[in-house]
Amino acid sequence: MIKLVYRTPGTAPSSLQLQGLTETAPPIITLTTYDASSLEEITCKGASDAIHQFNPSKNNWIDVNGSADIETVRILGEHFGLGPLTIADVLTSQRPKMEQIEEGIFLITSRAYCDPQNAGLVEIEQVSLFFGKNFVVTVQPNRSRDSFQEIRHRLNLPGTLIRKFGPDFLTYALLDSVVDQYFPVLEMIGDETETIEEGLVEHPSRDILKDLFHYKRILLEMRRGAWPQREVFSHLMHEENGLVCENTRIYLRDSYEHITQIIDIIENYRDLTSGLMDVYHSSLSYRTNEIMRVLTLFSTFFMPLTFLVGVYGMNFHEGPYNMPELTWRYGYPAFWLVAFSIALSMFLYFRRKKWL
Repeated sequence: MIKLVYRTPGTAPSSLQLQGLTETAPPIITLTTYDASSLEEITCKGASDAIHQFNPSKNNWIDVNGSADIETVRILGEHFGLGPLTIADVLTSQRPKMEQIEEGIFLITSRAYCDPQNAGLVEIEQVSLFFGKNFVVTVQPNRSRDSFQEIRHRLNLPGTLIRKFGPDFLTYALLDSVVDQYFPVLEMIGDETETIEEGLVEHPSRDILKDLFHYKRILLEMRRGAWPQREVFSHLMHEENGLVCENTRIYLRDSYEHITQIIDIIENYRDLTSGLMDVYHSSLSYRTNEIMRVLTLFSTFFMPLTFLVGVYGMNFHEGPYNMPELTWRYGYPAFWLVAFSIALSMFLYFRRKKWL
């Protein structure tokens, strides 16, 4: 669930010697140039090709799907005014944040999604984004998944707000898409915790406890990503360099409310999972007490019977202190009559005390 990419210890702060990179295939780079009346989508051969086909008279969206290619990020970052430390932030694991750059604004956000091939598995990944007056550049880490497919579909529809407005509105749409991807994950966690709650009450087991720890850890990681994103939306709403127009601020406030709602749901689920831990221990203690109660009752029933068997198992036939019951004709039936009478008396007594 957590994939850390970091600078090699001991290297310079702006060094691109990184540890933890796993993707080896070159990224898919897509350039989308658009305005209110036209749109063109181009699959580029590389970062230099995307810069070469950049159209300054229109809005441009360069999407890099697969961030492990250091050279691609370096070329795009240097062209759009990212400093060496900011370029390193794109490639390494960072918390969501917002920074002013030479030609615009640099953002890091965090998104969560359910793995369709592994039920219950949630992955959290970093998405980097920077935008200016006529461009938006996004860097997605997973080449096999395009999480902005719905945004591309909206861009292809003429007359939509995303076509009419500038890069700031496209940035809002991308960030809003990242935020909305939290809701299906939270819905899945809610369904699973409800199932876990039912299982804990009826049949508490280590497998259920393991699942509970798994979802509690997911909620912790989602919280780490969601809390700073609220600060990102707050900074964007109060941006003063003119890159975010007033119309876009209205929609950013809506996304701010969504991320606040997500944080509230995460906190509620975290409290619920913590409560379920107590339910697990209570259920386990209750089952243990029930088992001990049954065993104690059985022991109590057999204790006087064991005493009788022990006494009449001594076989004293002769002497002044012999046991005449051993030679009595009705000694054996009398023994069982006494034994059953004692057991029945104890049973009725326990029922009267409501111990059974």
